[in-house]
Amino acid sequence: MLFDSYPHITKAFQMMMEERGVGVDYAEAKSLFEISFETCYSHYGVTEEMARRHSEFEHIYDMEPAAVPFENTLKTLEELNRSGAKQFLFSHRGHESSQHYLSAYGLLDYFTECVDSSYGFTPKPAPDGVLYLLGKYGLDKDETLMVGDRELDVMAGKNAGTYGCLFTKEKNVETNADFVVSDIGEIPGLDGGIK
Repeated sequence: MLFDSYPHITKAFQMMMEERGVGVDYAEAKSLFEISFETCYSHYGVTEEMARRHSEFEHIYDMEPAAVPFENTLKTLEELNRSGAKQFLFSHRGHESSQHYLSAYGLLDYFTECVDSSYGFTPKPAPDGVLYLLGKYGLDKDETLMVGDRELDVMAGKNAGTYGCLFTKEKNVETNADFVVSDIGEIPGLDGGIK
């Protein structure tokens, strides 16, 4: 949720499909990825080998469009750190990819722990990764907020019993989130709505 990576992910997907002689509509693929990788892969009949190749293209970090932090990400992480909030990352990305992006933009040190796909937890919306963090760090569910840019992120938190916040530029979106923000900079102000 920290990075606007969908343009990069979608471009990598187009490259993988073009390699197989299949053209893919950028807007359609991007909107499917914004739901989940599984949704997009299912729609296009992506095999395990194709998914692996897509991942290889995704790891070309200097390929345009690059994945960049959303506006106000650093400022928000700094503000939350100053307030004493513990911050964690629960990502579908692999360890190398997560570490690359966080390190490249100087964000890694803001996180107590980064849970990625190398941990082997069931993917979101399953709560496993969130429950792991709650247990390991003794976090109170009533004082914990899971923020994400997809409904499955929100549901991972909700399924673990925490509050959920959806970050989206869309208006009037249907969501199970307790909070909806259109700017990451709004997140520190939500603490009044959390017990």
